[in-house]
Amino acid sequence: MRCDVLVLGSTLAGLVAATYLARAGLRVLVIEEEAHAKRPPALREPFLLSGLDSSGLIRRVLREVAVPLREQREMQADDIATQVVLPGARIDVTPDREAMIAEFVDYGMCDADSAAAWLDASDAAAQDARANLWEDLTLSRGTRLGLPRSQATPLAPQELTCPPTLRPFADSLIAALSGLANPETCTAPGLLLRCAREGIYRMPDAGTSFLDLFRQRITALHGEIRSASAFGIVADKNEIGIEPARGQMMARALIIAAPHETLRRCIEETHEPPAWLTPSPPPLLTPPRIFRVERDELPPGLARRAIVSSGDLDSLRWLSRSPDPTNERVEWLVVGGPGVEGRGTQQLLEGLTAFPIEGMVPADPGPAPRWDLDTSELRAQSNEPIMLRQKAPVVTVGPDLGPGLGFEAQILQARRAALTLARRLGGRRLNP
Repeated sequence: MRCDVLVLGSTLAGLVAATYLARAGLRVLVIEEEAHAKRPPALREPFLLSGLDSSGLIRRVLREVAVPLREQREMQADDIATQVVLPGARIDVTPDREAMIAEFVDYGMCDADSAAAWLDASDAAAQDARANLWEDLTLSRGTRLGLPRSQATPLAPQELTCPPTLRPFADSLIAALSGLANPETCTAPGLLLRCAREGIYRMPDAGTSFLDLFRQRITALHGEIRSASAFGIVADKNEIGIEPARGQMMARALIIAAPHETLRRCIEETHEPPAWLTPSPPPLLTPPRIFRVERDELPPGLARRAIVSSGDLDSLRWLSRSPDPTNERVEWLVVGGPGVEGRGTQQLLEGLTAFPIEGMVPADPGPAPRWDLDTSELRAQSNEPIMLRQKAPVVTVGPDLGPGLGFEAQILQARRAALTLARRLGGRRLNP
């Protein structure tokens, strides 16, 4: 089988890149791990804790790939984006700047002037990061342009001074939203802080997750999504592809949207990994846990999205509440983060309630992926380039490329890489 572009991994960045390429008229095939595809939507959806600017660049992305207007209109913000629970404070992260300043002051975390200066600095840094990640790339049929050098350089880390008394709050929020164990390695803290204040966006009425918007769009554009467990990467003249148990799938370009190290280990089981698939720091796996909970037993005042920290990142965990569609007295609780491992059911809610919750029943999350890991998994720092120079281009997208950027930045980086690749392969012009 032959196609124009082969995408390894159905992570957020992989699906966004595949959608842009299919929209440009190229034949796209996405390879995902079967276990990943079978995971519950709540565990495949990385937007449970992240913020998006719904009226800005992400809306423009949805328009560019022609997501139906009905789905775009269903995208709404939650009233309370995120709640950060610390030993001595419970901060609601909201777009209201004055309200956040008042909370910092009321909890004795800093004075009003220091809080205002920090929020101003983070907003300015977020604006700069977005400007650097967005480029108005157009596609002309038949063009064969080289890849700009700028595409091979990740966004440089930003300097963002934080008052010492706000560090526990800032570190917990940045670590949760970026998927990083250490906020010191975060590439764009200002962007993450601003995204958190802008809210959480989802599809409440249509019942469609953000990832599924792109999955549906790929299928509508005659792209394909297939499952594979073990395979090898092969090259033939100017083509590159994969070799599963049966047959070959060859393409003019390859996009890697899965963690390099786990993908490399997967290939090692049956084939020799290519020399250019260099080892990189593996994800720090913290599989989420899912529970069925009686709503009346949940801690009072707990927001629908919460980050809980006792001061050290090893205990950090985040929670997401979703109502059961058939029983109004029941909710589904997803708990993730490094503080999940080794904790009992009741210990997961430490810092939120002093009383045991009897109606909290663990649910089976299904098989865990081996190589096509969710973008919500923790990542270590990596310096992988976007493009690996080959006759058949190999493109890296996703958290391996820019740890600490967050989900919005991953979308923008995947868009930019896909448009550049489509232009090189002769894709047609996109009309937003």
